[in-house]
Amino acid sequence: MNPRTRVTLVWLEGAAESAAAGVHLDGTLRRLAALGIEADRVVARRDRFGGRVSRLARLLLDSVRQPRRGVVVVRWHPFALPALVAARLRGGACVVSAQGVLAEVEAVHPWIGRSRVARWIALRPLVLADRVVAPSAGIARWVVEVTGRPAHEVTVLENGADVALFAAGRRAPVWPPYAVFVGNLAPWQGIRELVDAVRRPDWPSGLRLVVVGDGAERDAVLAARDDGVEWRGVLDRAAVARVLGGATLAFATRGAVAASARGTSPFKVVEAAAAGLPVVATDVPGQAEVVHDLGNGLVVPPGDAAALAGAAARLMADEDLRDRLRARAVERVAAYDWTAGSERLGAAIDAAARAAGRARWSLRAPVIPAGDRLVVRR
Repeated sequence: MNPRTRVTLVWLEGAAESAAAGVHLDGTLRRLAALGIEADRVVARRDRFGGRVSRLARLLLDSVRQPRRGVVVVRWHPFALPALVAARLRGGACVVSAQGVLAEVEAVHPWIGRSRVARWIALRPLVLADRVVAPSAGIARWVVEVTGRPAHEVTVLENGADVALFAAGRRAPVWPPYAVFVGNLAPWQGIRELVDAVRRPDWPSGLRLVVVGDGAERDAVLAARDDGVEWRGVLDRAAVARVLGGATLAFATRGAVAASARGTSPFKVVEAAAAGLPVVATDVPGQAEVVHDLGNGLVVPPGDAAALAGAAARLMADEDLRDRLRARAVERVAAYDWTAGSERLGAAIDAAARAAGRARWSLRAPVIPAGDRLVVRR
C-alpha cells in the first residue's frame, strides 16, 4: 500500500472502547499502522455523552470533510451514503466494511425494515463503494448477491484481537471458578438461553457466570443474580482482559436468527483464545468455523440451554480437555491478531484508489425483497 495515500476513517456507530464498533476501529487503526499509514482523519465518537441524534448529526457533517483524491474507509451504517458521495465529488475512493447483513441492521434499527426507501438508502453504500471488505465468507457472498458486484471486489477480512493485551492477562484460573460472557446483551446474542443454562440442575456446581456488557437483555441477567450470575457492566478492554485472564472458560452464544444466518466473525472467540480460555460456542456460520480453526472449544446447537449446561459440565469435569483446548488456543491465536490482516486491508484500499473515478452513479436500482435479504438489481 502506498504510504502517501490519505485515508479517512468514518465510524458512524458509537465507537466507545468497549463497544464492538470501537474494537473494530482500534483494530483497523492497528492494521493501518502495520502498513506504515497514519489515518489523515478519524470521524468517530468515543464518548457516550449527548443525544443520539445530535451525535449522529455531528458525525455526518464531519464525514463529508475529506481530502481531495483520498480514500475513505467507512464502517457500513444506514446513513453512510453522504460520506461516499463526498469522496466521489472530491475525486477520491471508498472502501466499505460490511460487518453484518441487512437483517442485523434492521434488528438494531427496525424502522429500516418498514420502508423500501430506507432499505435502499442503507444498502446504497455497498453498491457505490469501490471495494467492500467483510469479516466472513458468508457476509462476503451476501454482499455480492445484494449488490450484483463481482466477487473479486469483496475482500474477506476477518476480525481479530489485540492478542498481546489478552495474552498478558493469562494466569491460573481463580477459585471459586467462573465462566465469562463478553458482548452486547442484544436479543440475538443468546443471553436468555445462557441464563437458563445456569439454572439447570446439570450446570456445574459452584461455577459462576460473569457477564460483561450491556444492552436490551440486561434485566434478564440481573434477574439471575441469585442463581450465580454476576453482571459487571461495560468495561474497557484492559479490564476485559483481566476478567478473562482469571476465568476457567468462556461462552460465545448467538441465536439462530436472520442476523446470524450469513456468518459472523466474533471478537469474543478470538479474545478468549488469546487469554488462553476454552470456549463453549453456539453453532452459527462464521463463529463455528473460527472455533474449529482455533481448536479451542466445544460447539453446541443455538438456543439450547441444556447443551450449554452440558458443555460447561464436560469442561469442568475434564481438566485434561481444558488444558488441551487452552494449549491449542495459545498456539494458533497469533494468526488472528489484528495486524495479521493488514496486507488484505492495504490491497483493498489500493484497489479502491485505482478504481477512483470509474464508479457507477446510477440511483435507479430497485430493491427487491427476497427472504432474509434484499436483492439489488443494477
